[in-house]
Amino acid sequence: MKKYLVFALILFFAVGSGVAKSLSDYDRNLISLLNDENIGIRTSAAQLLGERKVEQAVKPLIEMLKSEGDYKARIVTAIALHDIGGVSALPTLKKVAKNDKNKTVRRVVSGLVQSFERSVLALK
Repeated sequence: MKKYLVFALILFFAVGSGVAKSLSDYDRNLISLLNDENIGIRTSAAQLLGERKVEQAVKPLIEMLKSEGDYKARIVTAIALHDIGGVSALPTLKKVAKNDKNKTVRRVVSGLVQSFERSVLALK
């Protein structure tokens, strides 16, 4: 039931934003949802920002990654940062890969860092 509520809220913002607001307003709404008290909403917003490759979300996502208590949400946030490809996120991702308290987070983020570095090298 909770999942349906989260997706309904995200859909509400998507439809409402598409009708009354520009794309950047929609992205701003998603960024503001990174601070929502509901973990499902925070995580969904992070995922959508990553899928949409919203570069303006890199700094807020970095802050979320640093402060998020739920390990699953930290993983989704790290994936979003990877998907956006913001080079400024790489030092934070490296730190999380080495120091996160959760072994799964460290492993996933380590893989994201390796993928990130390979893609940067491929561009050179």
